[in-house]
Amino acid sequence: MPADEVLRPGRDGATVDLVFEPGGGSWPAAALLVLRALVVLPATGVVALPVGVIVVVVAVIIGATFAAAATVCALLWVSGALVLWVLFAVAELRSVRRVQFAPARAPTELRFVLGARTGAWAPISDLRHVRLDESVEEPYEGDPAPAARTLAITVVTSTGGEGPHSAPKGTDADALHRSLEDLLGPAGVRVVRRTERRVRRKPPVPSGGWVYGGSGSANSGGGFSGGG
Repeated sequence: MPADEVLRPGRDGATVDLVFEPGGGSWPAAALLVLRALVVLPATGVVALPVGVIVVVVAVIIGATFAAAATVCALLWVSGALVLWVLFAVAELRSVRRVQFAPARAPTELRFVLGARTGAWAPISDLRHVRLDESVEEPYEGDPAPAARTLAITVVTSTGGEGPHSAPKGTDADALHRSLEDLLGPAGVRVVRRTERRVRRKPPVPSGGWVYGGSGSANSGGGFSGGG
């Protein structure tokens, strides 16, 4: 993915945005995030269904009627789903969606855009550094699959760190590093890049089993001949 999809001009052209996730920053966007959180309801139902069946069966065995057991189970499922939905929605609203730098060509301030609101502007001097952590999994010898790369972005300010946030798959780490340095370097902000490399583990060779032409084949063939 091109770096300009992660670090890109803001909608009004007055900012440059380091984008972690789309949306956020306003109440209409927050409403969409809350609605999106509704996906946890059917997910909770799928996960909890086996447990609910067990609860109903046990309740019936110990003497409860099926209708009563099913009613209690349904009430517990609804309560649990609603609690999970509220927790997920709150997490969505509080999550940082992007960091804005202004003015676009020579930033002197920054602010964080959350799911439900946009934070206050702070001087660029509050930004300590931006860290790019790249992980590269190299293929083992003979592995046909290409190397796998992941990139995490952390923004460190004087009040703490924000992140790490995973960059979209395929993000060009070199181009993003250069773009961030060009943007923040004149303000004296460091862009730190760390790369960790490891070789992908070779899957174990299956042991045991019948092998065509092996000793098992020979033995079975000998036994057949002897029987003739």
